[in-house]
Amino acid sequence: MKKYIAIGLLALFSVPTLACDLCGCSNGGSFFGILPQGHRGFLGVRYRYNTFNSHLSSLNLSSREQFRTAELWGRFYPAKRVQIMAFVPYQFSQQTMLKSGETIPLRGLSDITALAHYNVLNTFMDDSVVHVVNHNLLVGGGVKLPTGRYRYDENSLSDVANPNFQLGTGSTDYIANVIYTARYKNWGLNADVSYRMTTTNPNGYRFGNRLNTSASLFYLTSLGSRSIMPNAGVFVEQAGHDIRGGVMNTQTGGYAAYLNLGTEVYLNKLSFGVSYRRPVSQYLSEGELQANAQLTTHITFLF
Repeated sequence: MKKYIAIGLLALFSVPTLACDLCGCSNGGSFFGILPQGHRGFLGVRYRYNTFNSHLSSLNLSSREQFRTAELWGRFYPAKRVQIMAFVPYQFSQQTMLKSGETIPLRGLSDITALAHYNVLNTFMDDSVVHVVNHNLLVGGGVKLPTGRYRYDENSLSDVANPNFQLGTGSTDYIANVIYTARYKNWGLNADVSYRMTTTNPNGYRFGNRLNTSASLFYLTSLGSRSIMPNAGVFVEQAGHDIRGGVMNTQTGGYAAYLNLGTEVYLNKLSFGVSYRRPVSQYLSEGELQANAQLTTHITFLF
């Protein structure tokens, strides 16, 4: 989920500090998507690319944020009905001031997330009975750790004086999550709901709580030795207002709804995937922030 306008250090001294809180932000909730074969463990790498246009009504302060994230992700089953997932992201991001062309880079380890789910229902694992419709319901939660550098100092000349354009949030946050998958013959439905409860970081800044929801239809077919699973769906993310020093910043928070198209390809123990999202409705940072299309790819080893 995203936020609102990071401005260059020169502009910092000529505009109200509150406006500096606005920029595209990569510190949103965990992204799951359609997970590879829910009954198997995996280890792989994902790549995500998304951009934002900020301060839409300002000629001097308008900027563009580009977020590139390479993420190691994995899942394993310590017990039959318990799965553990982990996400370790590394960012290659930048912000460009559109008027001056000045570019501010942002690179490094971001915040690590770990989750545990319990299989309340999983007929995919039951080989003793033939099920007309297979179901998998996972309920769980986890924690987002403050492993990404957060160095926000509005008076600093060496750090970006913006609480949003950072490698991490600086806070330990807690996540509740439900994932449901149903499959009838070659057709299936995947849905998930994730809610992140934030805490105040050492700088006295607290990002708004976040709610992510998605639903996708998929179709599984074979092409030679490969299985191909195209999918389409909707994704909605919503964030509350941030709080700094006990004061709510109403120029943060909002919602964005996306249409999603993608495909998964399975080849023996390898899984490849690509997903493209395009926003169809949004209201971010009181209309001052525009989320653009997003692209996600992955290559994953199944075991």
